[in-house]
Amino acid sequence: MFPSEMAILMDIEKNKDSGKQLANRPMDVVSEYIGYLCDSLVRRGYITVNRKKGYQLTSMGRRTLLKFLRDHEARTKNAMAKLKRLGIEYSQKMDRLRKEQLRSSGEAKHSLSASLLNSGT
Repeated sequence: MFPSEMAILMDIEKNKDSGKQLANRPMDVVSEYIGYLCDSLVRRGYITVNRKKGYQLTSMGRRTLLKFLRDHEARTKNAMAKLKRLGIEYSQKMDRLRKEQLRSSGEAKHSLSASLLNSGT
């Protein structure tokens, strides 16, 4: 299965109305391609199309999606952990920069105040 087809399955499962939106999109290059993929998924038995509800996963589509998610769970958790660490590292670096900036501006204010006091005496 192509990644774009898996993305369609995920979108249909995640957003119950997305199947309707996919079915009713205006025809342009992108929706033509999406329509082609959806037709292919219908022919192969992964999704069904209903006039009122739009596209819906079949039991085979749901099993395929669950297997994909299970197979990629470890990689996904690993990627999420890396992103979290990066976010924490980024946050810590930003905190250090803010403290340095405050310290620098505080020292500049202090030296400016001291020079003003000394010049006034």
